[in-house]
Amino acid sequence: MTEPRLIDGADENDGDGDGPAADPRGWVLPRTVSVSDLGPLADPISEHNGQAVAVRPLENHPGWLAKLYRPDQHPEDAQRLDLLISAPGTLPEADRAVLYAGTCWPAARIHEPGNPAVGCVIPTAPEQYRAELRRGKFGERRFVEIDWLAKSDESNRGVGLPPLGLAGRLAACRQLTELAAILESLGLVYSDWSFSNAFWSPAQRSVYLIDVDGCQPEKMPDIHQPNWADPLTPPGTDADGYTDRYRLGLLVAKCMTGQRDARAFHTVAASPWDNQPAVSDVLLDMLLATDRERRPSAAQLNQALNGGPYLRTVPRPTRTELPPLPPAVTATAVEKPEPEPPTPYGKKPEPFSPGGWVVVLVIAVILLFVIAANH
Repeated sequence: MTEPRLIDGADENDGDGDGPAADPRGWVLPRTVSVSDLGPLADPISEHNGQAVAVRPLENHPGWLAKLYRPDQHPEDAQRLDLLISAPGTLPEADRAVLYAGTCWPAARIHEPGNPAVGCVIPTAPEQYRAELRRGKFGERRFVEIDWLAKSDESNRGVGLPPLGLAGRLAACRQLTELAAILESLGLVYSDWSFSNAFWSPAQRSVYLIDVDGCQPEKMPDIHQPNWADPLTPPGTDADGYTDRYRLGLLVAKCMTGQRDARAFHTVAASPWDNQPAVSDVLLDMLLATDRERRPSAAQLNQALNGGPYLRTVPRPTRTELPPLPPAVTATAVEKPEPEPPTPYGKKPEPFSPGGWVVVLVIAVILLFVIAANH
């Protein structure tokens, strides 16, 4: 894998910006196209999601989509898209194949008069990332988000997904971190690491990253996602490569443990992976290092997930404390019978014995004789 570097333009062997894109995904097209070049567009499969107003299939090119942006995009977006489209040409062949297979990497920039960045052409996610998900008596074939890796095997069985086990989680996280390491080697910031931006194939144990056309070199506006905030990236500041490292570590910790809250941190700290002994330390440094610039890289996490060592500088990064565990769920108390109400003096009345009735009867007879004698 290449050393980290910034993209500074197309590779000298890639030709100019209007030349054909060497793309193994089945369609060679110019790197810049007009809307009319694409032919008719089908009805949107997604609308008003993030920076896109619509994502529409290309009727004449099955398996390809036009992602159309909002009209308020920055003027430099055209240059940024050209940079992304050229980026695979700067990679070693093996990394380029991984990037194309595991992401919806943009293949061309769409332009029209007066708007150089109407959108981009991207591939459709492969069918292997769909599965039949059951909800009670009903089922729906849909893309499986990586969100399901952050749930228990029992939850997955409940919707018809196969049990994951460590092998399934490990395979997916290895591919996820391999993709992250390639983006990092290109000097790109993704920022949007979360459950909703990657698909997972239970059958192939692979992942597919989406919305990569939003990547930017070096830094970008921080994309806020609830529960994914980096504690060392102040609100209102840009996200950078160190922000990416935190969010990637958080995603991997949740997917490896099947837990979604602070319990994931504590499970990681318990070092449950005997054959990947460095994973716990790498993840804890990504998540808890007090110096954000000492967070391990995506490549270091990928190496650890593949059983390799954690090669780090000394002294070791200092860490914050583990987050507190959520309150434990307590069992419902066993109901006890209601106590008898107390007397005005706070004492429970004594039960009335049979001997008491005899005394009362004798007193009553005496009173009758006294009354009769007086009359």
